[in-house]
Amino acid sequence: MLTPAQISQYQNDGFLVFPQLLSSTKLKKYIEMVDALVEMGKSLIDPQPHWSLEFSEDRQPIPGMLHKVQGAFLVEPNLLPLAQEEPLLSYATTLLDQQLDVFGTKFFPKLPHGGTSVGWHQDNYYFGTSQERIVSCAIYLEDTDRKNGCLRLIPKSHLPQAIRPHQRMLNGHGSFTEVDETLAVDLEIAAGTAVLFSPNLLHGTHDNRSQRSRYTVVWHYIPADFGIERFPKSGEGDRHVVSRRS
Repeated sequence: MLTPAQISQYQNDGFLVFPQLLSSTKLKKYIEMVDALVEMGKSLIDPQPHWSLEFSEDRQPIPGMLHKVQGAFLVEPNLLPLAQEEPLLSYATTLLDQQLDVFGTKFFPKLPHGGTSVGWHQDNYYFGTSQERIVSCAIYLEDTDRKNGCLRLIPKSHLPQAIRPHQRMLNGHGSFTEVDETLAVDLEIAAGTAVLFSPNLLHGTHDNRSQRSRYTVVWHYIPADFGIERFPKSGEGDRHVVSRRS
């Protein structure tokens, strides 16, 4: 369970960090799973359903350089227990106070020498809502710092509960919004660390300019009775049951 101070911090700042939540044994298990995804990505010449590749400067897919696996829990179902790890699941349940599903599961390998994930954005922009009935989660399976592409966020930017205008990235994936980067906090954290954050929080990442990868698995907790257009209910597409209350 979260303490009252932690709940207050989440409500006020929009995020919580849980250092080294995963043991070394569990880290090894999950890293082996995503290593296999990276190996599969090396055979790709063009993007495929669930699989996207990094772009070159002229916006051509780079063969073998995996950008993201969208629907990671569909592609590798053995990753689903990652979202059920305790005490992480209990923390999310405290914030949402519901039976929970997860949706929008992703694996970002952030490969060396140019790996990317996202520009500045709000998750709820993609979900078509501004409600706080979603908690986003990222687990870092490798150490992350500015050089290999750590998470960046702007504390308290969720408080207006309004979605900013976004536009498509010209030489990247997804959409982005303009922010004042002087307000940004870089989360340099150790492998096994989890971050829970508001779907309205402005966040992004540095690109990976190092010789190391930065494996991250991302998903979003949502009450089982809350439907959104792209992920309407449990058991359909990339939406999965993770907890049930008696």
